[in-house]
This record gives sequence, structure tokens and C-alpha cells, in this order.
Amino acid sequence: MTTTTTTTTAALQKYLSSYSLALAEDPSKGRKVVATSLIERGSIVTTSQPLGTVPLKAHRNEFCNYCFRKLGASQYSTTPLKRCSRCKSAYFCDMNCFKNAWLSYHQYVCRPKSSDEEEDDDDEDKEENVLSMDVEMLERVALNATRYHKRKAKMDQEEEEEGVSGSSSSNGHEEDVEQEEESVEVTMEAFESLMDHGNKHSRHVQEHFAKVAQRAMSKSYLEDTPLTQQDLIRFMGRFRCNNFSIYDQQLFAIGEGTYPVASLFNHDCRPNAAILFDGALLMVKAIDDIEPGHEITVAYVDIAHSRTVRKQTLKDKYYFECRCDRCRDDNPVGRIDAMLGEEMSDWDRAASLLQEGEENGDTDRARILQLLEKDWDLLMLTRRFNRHNNEVPDTDEPLTLPYYVHFLLPFLTPYLWATSNPAIRFVGGSTPVGTSMTIQHITEFDDPPTAFARPYPGETYLEVLGNAIDKTLSYKTPDRVIPYRITTLANCTRLFFDEMMEGHWRNATKLGMYILVQYAIIYPPYHPMLAQHLLLLAKSAWNSIIQNELVTQTKQLEKVQERGVRRWILLAKETIAHTFGKQSQMWREVIELEWIFIREQKLKK
Repeated sequence: MTTTTTTTTAALQKYLSSYSLALAEDPSKGRKVVATSLIERGSIVTTSQPLGTVPLKAHRNEFCNYCFRKLGASQYSTTPLKRCSRCKSAYFCDMNCFKNAWLSYHQYVCRPKSSDEEEDDDDEDKEENVLSMDVEMLERVALNATRYHKRKAKMDQEEEEEGVSGSSSSNGHEEDVEQEEESVEVTMEAFESLMDHGNKHSRHVQEHFAKVAQRAMSKSYLEDTPLTQQDLIRFMGRFRCNNFSIYDQQLFAIGEGTYPVASLFNHDCRPNAAILFDGALLMVKAIDDIEPGHEITVAYVDIAHSRTVRKQTLKDKYYFECRCDRCRDDNPVGRIDAMLGEEMSDWDRAASLLQEGEENGDTDRARILQLLEKDWDLLMLTRRFNRHNNEVPDTDEPLTLPYYVHFLLPFLTPYLWATSNPAIRFVGGSTPVGTSMTIQHITEFDDPPTAFARPYPGETYLEVLGNAIDKTLSYKTPDRVIPYRITTLANCTRLFFDEMMEGHWRNATKLGMYILVQYAIIYPPYHPMLAQHLLLLAKSAWNSIIQNELVTQTKQLEKVQERGVRRWILLAKETIAHTFGKQSQMWREVIELEWIFIREQKLKK
């Protein structure tokens, strides 16, 4: 995130170099991380160890409070988490994690709670909860920083004494550092290079920093720290501009962490890398091929937000004006935001929820449900827009949500992925729709290659994206439920999860297809959000087939949906393999779904 322009220290330089990375000066950003050799999509750009982590209160009993692995997350272990018998508020995988936590910080904070404190925990308001989390994070970082400074002072003194006697140990110490492991020196040097933005913070925020620092300094275990209260206030400034939310494999936030090395990477609203977690270990994953000399960027905010919200958030929290391609209008990526429009204000969102609560039949949610049930003929639209017959919607009519989905899906899937990965395989340009195929493994798309697809999607990523946006905006705008607006995406996303929860799989599949169109436009093809959604869509479509078999004898729609399931499974495999990897729970889930799908196809022949 935001860093100073001071000279990079030797330990940090050596660590970055081992990952083919380097820090370079940038006149507008201060510093940036660039690749020194080709970094392939799916590669780990680097990892980052936490200087401090804090689990969210709501998830303390679900994840190990030290390594942040979930109960039963490993296929080899389903052992329940072990609760600390003394404080009864911390949970750990096993004795090894408990010992590491004890040596690091838990020995200082572990104490039995009185009945009054337990009642206070139950009644703790949001502001106090934020304060207690900030104090906890500050204490952990302060403990680690104190240990580092004391050890460094001792080593400096020993080296000085040895230097007087004519010997030198500094070179030997450097040789002992393993290049691909992040040492404490690397973590602390990266942390001390981060900006705290001093007086740029609002008065209210600065008062909060002072309150947190004062409470931390009052703890007995920080009495002998060389750090001052002003040092801790500076730490708080760094936290605000650099800390990361820790996510589980389903991309739900479960904690917060201070990751100094990861904080060196700058923001972009169309990033070429993404942040993922293996427990408490942060990984920077390449989601594009990154050429030597090119900057490696991540997203500080969810890029599904409108430009106004993104820019304001970045300015308010990180103190910079974003000028990336997505935040300009002179390129196809920048035109995404003109298509998305603006988000609802908090007041509008509250009013909308109130209106839904009153079951008003004229809400956008009600209109979307009507479209799903009455105006969305899945069989007809899938046959009409099939990547072979060059069909386009009537240009004299508004582009309604169902037509928007079925018109754009053939443009974007799988062709956006094919522009990014030439290794993607197609059956061929002459395969007629509905042809029966013998499936052993789903390794190729039963769609025509790009050159044979009709309408022609485009050859490059920017060409496909630009064509999709141009064609969409050439149609009349519907009076209500404008399909490409960000407000419609928000409504449909909530409805998607509601319909899944209620077992309405046909509706969930339609909504999932719509969300896929929007995500494919908003996110890079190999972004984790797309990987996760493709798996959900494949599951929804498969459940829809099973539900359809139980309710009706209609086989025509079932065949159409089977081809959709096949496509979503293959796209999910392609995306998950390059983001979460083949050791992840998501990969196991998509392979299991593929196996079930192939088995059922064989049984039907």
C-alpha cells in the first residue's frame, strides 16, 4: 500500500529478489513492486507473514486463533478446536499452535474473566468492539516490534564488540538467511517503511489512535518496551492504511492482519494479482501473466463498486487519487463504470429494504422475480443465442434482463478466458447444437473456437470487452430493472442467495447466469470472485436438472441445461486451478461435481 521512498534495506531487497521482484521509484506512487522476470498466471508472486493477527469476535470459535485454519478444513483432520482452559476465549488447532501463540502473545493476555467481564462481552457495542480489536492488534505488533528491537540492539552491540577484536559476523549472518523465507528482519523492515500519513487523518481518527495507544501502553507486559506512545500512534496510522482483512476459502472475512510485505504492493482497479490466504499466511497470486518490468498490483477495495465509491474510499482511507485505466474513460476497461452507473445511497438502500419488507409488489425485487417466473424462457433463449447462428436481440426493443444475459453470455463465455489463455481447447467450429458427445473428462468446450463463433466476440480481451459494452449500450434502456446497472447486480445477488436457500434452483440458475455476465465484465477472468461464482453457478444448474427430473418429464430443457453445467464446470476448473489452486477445497468440490456429472451422463446413454 502506501510506502516511503527511503532506500530499501538489504534483507528486504534479498527477499524480494528471490521472488523475481524489485522495488522501483515511481513519481506518482512513491514506490512500486515490479517483476524482474516473467511471472505466469496462477503463480505465487510472494507470500507475506503477519506481524499481528486478530480474529473477528464472531468467528473466534470456528478458526484457530493462531494459524486461522478452520475446523475440519483439512481432509486429513476433523479434530475439534481446543479452547484455552484458562481464558476460555481463545481456540487453537492443537498444542503446537497453542505453544506458538503462547510464546508470541497469548501468555501476556491470557487470564480468567470475571462474570462481570463476560456480561460486558455480551453487551459490547460496535464502537467498543472496534476499540478492543484495535488494542489487541496494537499489543501484538508492539510485542513483536519490542522483541525485534531488543534483539537487534543486542546483535548490534555484539557485532560492535567483535569488530573491535578484529572479527566480523555480519556477513556470516546474511549468508544464514534463507532467501525464500520471510525473516523477522524482512517483516520489520517492510513495516517500518510504511507511511502512517500523520496529520492527514481526521481529528476523530487521531483521537481514536491516541485512545488505543494509551490503553495499550497501560498494559504491564509493555512496561519495558522501548516504544513510546507516539510510536504506537504511528503504528495505528500504518494499520489504517495498510492492514488486510483475512478471508477463508469462501472469501468471508474472519479476521484482520498486519502484513508488511504485502503492503508494498500498490492498488489498481483492474489488478493483475489478487490476495488469498492459506490460514494466516497471505499469498499474492498472479491472475494475469506479468511481463518483466511491469508493476504488480492488487485491489484495496472491491472493484465491483462504482467508480465514485472506489475513488472516495481510496481517498478517504489511503489518501491518494486513483488514476488507473478503470478510473479513466479513454479505454474499454474505463467504460465499465459508465455502464454500471452509481450505487444506491445508504438512505435509498434502507428505503428499498423497508419497501421490500412491506411486500410492495412494485419493487425492483418483485419485478426481477416476475421476470424470472414469467418472462424468462430458458429453453427458447438458450436455443436462440447459441454461439452458432449470429442471432441478436431486436434493436427496436429495450434490452431486458433475460435477453441481456443470453445475448452477452455467448460473447463472454468462454471467449474472455480464451483471450487470456491460448491453451483453452474447443471441440471445433462445426459441432451442431444438441449433438450427443461421449464424455470421459471435461477438458474442452463444446463451443466453436473464437474464429467460428457467431456473433464474433473479438480476438483480444479488450476487444471482447469493448464489443460487449458497445452492443449493450446500443439498445434502448428499459424503464425499470436496467440489467447492466450496479443496483440491479446488488438486487440480483441478494435474490440469488435467497433462491438457493429456498431450493428454487431454476431461478437461482438464471440469476447465477446474470451475475456471471456482470462479474465477467467487472473482474479480470481469473479473479477469485469469478472462480467462486462459477462453482456456485455449476452447482445451481446441476441441482436445477435434478429438481427438473423429479418434477417434470421435460427432457429438452434438461439437455440445454446439461450443456450449461458442462460449460460452467469447465470454466470453474480453469479459473479455480489458477487462483485457489488444485490443493484447495474449491478444487475438490468442482472435481467431485464433474465426476457426478460424467457418471450421470454415462448412465443416461
